[in-house]
This record gives sequence, C-alpha cells and structure tokens, in this order.
Amino acid sequence: MWLLRSINAAELMYPADLSESSATTLARTLLTHARRHHGIWAIVDGLLFAASGLFFLVPGPNVLAYYFGLRFVGHVLSWRGARRGLDGVTWRPRPEPALAELAALVDEPRESRATRVEAIADRLNLPRLAAFFDRAAVSG
Repeated sequence: MWLLRSINAAELMYPADLSESSATTLARTLLTHARRHHGIWAIVDGLLFAASGLFFLVPGPNVLAYYFGLRFVGHVLSWRGARRGLDGVTWRPRPEPALAELAALVDEPRESRATRVEAIADRLNLPRLAAFFDRAAVSG
C-alpha cells in the first residue's frame, strides 16, 4: 500500500480465466476495504498514541508511545496508499495465464504442487511466491 502513494500508473495482473471487469471490481473492493481498515486503525492508534503521553511522568523511554506512534504512521501511510490506489492511480489491467494456473493448484497437496509453484514463481519473477502460496493455500 505504501508504494501506491507515490505512483501514477500501475499494472493490474489478474488470472486469465477471470474477466477484466471482475478483476477491476475485485481490486477496487480490496482497496476500499484496505482504506477503511487502515483508516480505522490510524484513528485508534492515534488516540492511543496521544493517551500514552500520560506516561511521560514514568522514568525511562515511553515504549507505549513508540509502539502506538509507529503503528499510527504505518496505518496512515497504508491508508494514503489505498486512497491513492482508488482515486489517483491509472490501472492497466493485464490477464496473466500463470495466475490462473496457480489458482488451479490450490487444492493439490503441497508435495505435488511445489515444483510447479516454483516454476510459476520463476516465470513471474516473484522469488517469495512459493512461501506465500504455501501459507495462503487452503489445503495441503
């Protein structure tokens, strides 16, 4: 999300077996959810950061202020990225057959899909895709 704050155009790669309008709608739905999620947490963490100022009388570093301050900044930057992704970024949709192939591997056991997932990761130049896919896959 943070990177979306500073770009004007981006490519939306989606599985080739999905329609462009469905992919665009899904992307907008995800960005809308992210904007709301990070906006709420930015408010909560901002209030908790302000409230943690009450601990300034306690000797030593105010760890609570550091914690909530860093969370606040992270959520604000993510909120701004999601907002810009919705309103300021020009998206170029592009179907990607490898993503459709990856989706078909979700229900296969990890051992039988591992080499194919690695090959897809290499084609897409996404070195950590296999680890992410293993964590996100429903079964296996």
